[in-house]
Amino acid sequence: MRIQESNFTFAIGILFLSIVLLAPMLAAEEKRVGETVNINTGTIEELAVIPLLTLDLAEAIVAYREEVGDFQFIEEVLLVDGFDEKLFQKMKPFFFMDSIIDSDCGC
Repeated sequence: MRIQESNFTFAIGILFLSIVLLAPMLAAEEKRVGETVNINTGTIEELAVIPLLTLDLAEAIVAYREEVGDFQFIEEVLLVDGFDEKLFQKMKPFFFMDSIIDSDCGC
């Protein structure tokens, strides 16, 4: 009887540990992998679906845009507080921006 209780307790412990460890992975799956977001027009909510991009970073991107203006190139996101090269390289495929066309170019 003691062995059965011990096995049951062990199984419950493993189940609990699995749930605790898998919860962050399941939450990450809610992010829409493969979608891209316009870095100049994306809302905080739209930016926050990018894998590894936290709500704080999404807010920082929008705040930067409001303060400085639209990004001129994707790499400019490195100027936003909280970004570093390693993180940027992981997120870069999820960002896009409209091409900037000079209205005086006559193209």
